[in-house]
Amino acid sequence: MKVSIIALLHKNNVKNFAATSQLLKQQTIGYENIELVIVDQLDSKSDSVSQHLSLLEKEPNVQITAAEHIQLSQLKGNYISFFDWNYQIDAAMYHRLIQTAEEANLQFVSANEGPANRQQYYEAHDIMQLGMAAITSLKVIKKETLLALSSIEQLNSAAVKMIDFMLYNYPTVTFAFLGELTYKNRFAFNEQYVYQEAVDVEQIIAQANQLFHHDFDKEVAAVLLAHMMYLIDKKVFTDDLLEEEQARVYQVLRMLLVQFTDEELASIDLAGYIPFFSMVEKSLNHESTEYIKLLRSKRHWYEQTAKYQKYFKKHPHNLENSLSWKITKPLRSAYRLYNGVKRRLYKGALIALAKLVKLSLGNKKVWLVGEREDQAEDNGYFFFKYCRENYPNQQVYYIINEDSPHVSKVNKLGNVIYHSTFKHKLYMLVADTYISAWTFEECSYPRPKQQFINMFKKQLNQKYNICLQHGVIIHNIAPYLSKEKYKQNLIISSSRDEKKIIQHTLGYSDDEVAVTGLARFDNLHNISVKKQILIMPTWRRHLFRINKTNFLKSDYYKAYRDLIANKDFLEMIERHNIPVKFYIHSQMQKFMSHFITDHPNIEFLVKSTATVSELLKESALLITDYSSVSSDFLYMNKPVIMYQFDPHNNHHTAVEEIKYSDLGRIVSTETEVVSAIQEVIKNDFVLSEPYVQNSNRIFTYKDQHNSERIYQVIKEKTS
Repeated sequence: MKVSIIALLHKNNVKNFAATSQLLKQQTIGYENIELVIVDQLDSKSDSVSQHLSLLEKEPNVQITAAEHIQLSQLKGNYISFFDWNYQIDAAMYHRLIQTAEEANLQFVSANEGPANRQQYYEAHDIMQLGMAAITSLKVIKKETLLALSSIEQLNSAAVKMIDFMLYNYPTVTFAFLGELTYKNRFAFNEQYVYQEAVDVEQIIAQANQLFHHDFDKEVAAVLLAHMMYLIDKKVFTDDLLEEEQARVYQVLRMLLVQFTDEELASIDLAGYIPFFSMVEKSLNHESTEYIKLLRSKRHWYEQTAKYQKYFKKHPHNLENSLSWKITKPLRSAYRLYNGVKRRLYKGALIALAKLVKLSLGNKKVWLVGEREDQAEDNGYFFFKYCRENYPNQQVYYIINEDSPHVSKVNKLGNVIYHSTFKHKLYMLVADTYISAWTFEECSYPRPKQQFINMFKKQLNQKYNICLQHGVIIHNIAPYLSKEKYKQNLIISSSRDEKKIIQHTLGYSDDEVAVTGLARFDNLHNISVKKQILIMPTWRRHLFRINKTNFLKSDYYKAYRDLIANKDFLEMIERHNIPVKFYIHSQMQKFMSHFITDHPNIEFLVKSTATVSELLKESALLITDYSSVSSDFLYMNKPVIMYQFDPHNNHHTAVEEIKYSDLGRIVSTETEVVSAIQEVIKNDFVLSEPYVQNSNRIFTYKDQHNSERIYQVIKEKTS
């Protein structure tokens, strides 16, 4: 057997496992001359990976084992190679490595992972200068050499890296580094990789201290320190690692920094990081991370400035006076003329076709209805559904993405137009009235929106815009729906109190607000309620574009993560066998995976797996913060707990007409939430009388005729 290949299989390289195993079978030394030992370090496996492992295990030259079960002395190959499933090697790779080792009687031969260095080296110092990637690159090592050097019991990725360092630190070991023999390394530079590499460095330090009795080789320490800064000085580290993961990485860095003086750091080209190192040594982790962010930003703009200075130094003259600009001027003019004619023809054709479609419909009034482009579960959908079922002759159409998880239920009603298709653009001109649960321009204009607006601004200004509302207005939402900015012709409201809010905060007149009740409220009658808790917090403006690391530091995350992990809360839902549905606002759902815990009573839902209207109907208790879905619950005479732990960090402003306290019990601490839930359970989820009275006062109508009233108002306003 020529070579025993030991390949660690872990979560950072499993993606390439199946494809790379074929590369080993194609080696020109002959697959029969390879002993393949797969060290399985996966906690869990997909079906495809398990199946591939099973197939490999049946091959006579393959064994699958655990890290602690490797015995180097039992391997059959004359050479040993540590392999990564992220490698992409050519068919002659192992033939060339072994041939070089045998011809020169070398104890190991190493390849270069990329084309950066084409030289051959035979001196350990030269390899150390090339850095971590060169030191840990693909090798074949004589078995007896490895047995003489290695006393490592657990063969994990850190142990393999330690072996690589040891090989270059024994002057009696002969080797060749073949710079012209290269391979690709296809690993994903993500948070898992960064964290695992830091853990490996930590273990290398521990093993080196043990082997060399704390006489740490300065050259090895310099390589490890440079590698740590390669990992840390990246957006992945500052933005994607969790705080506790960053803390461990900084601890590893401190273990290395004690080996150096400032002068030594300057000599290994790390002088620019000395202020950063000082903060790390003082355990100022947060400040250290912010410093790296600033350093990266400064470096980026310095490089951009240098690039443009170089360009303008080379091209100091006015571009418009250059020969190339003058020569290409006719082409540019012709292209602009072509695009202008093309736009005018397209615009004229679409307007003409819209008139023909309008004639074919008997010049009837056409309504377009929508909400968020990927959903059909709000007032837009319920109003559209009512129209299709009760007024089939009304020319009403629903706008939705073709790949929406809700598209099938809309298709059953007919008259569906897929968002941003040609038909969508055509019917934007055909329609007289735009109706939305938000604003039509916000969610239901075809993409690219601004281009469409610029082309058909005159036609769009003639349309009648109606806002059906996303929910009862219980805060000042002037930035989102003001008359000055959004220019709605009609807004639907639930009550006289809400109408006052709309008039006072949004600037609409009495005639522009209709008290009809919301369309989706028609669906909140004759319901079957389970003894089930729905946790449904809304979004936060300051968290909207935040990265993962900062989100996990936020009070928002900690409040809800701690609540669903609260021992008293969990004991209570277990004792009463109460299911809990957890559904955060769609703007926050990109962070949902960080909330998920393994508990049989708690189910975590997102918009692709749940319908909000059904969750509201079937649940007996709502826990929210500032969300208007609290009004839906009050409408159904069901209890609401409003967990307002951050009243000064909420982007909504309370109003006088409808207070949060009118809708549900306000609490500000985790203990108060759990106590309030206990009271609701004790009262068998029955709404207390003061809130029943609030419900009757706030909602002008409590029947199933909201959509009918909306329909009649629209007919009256648009006739």
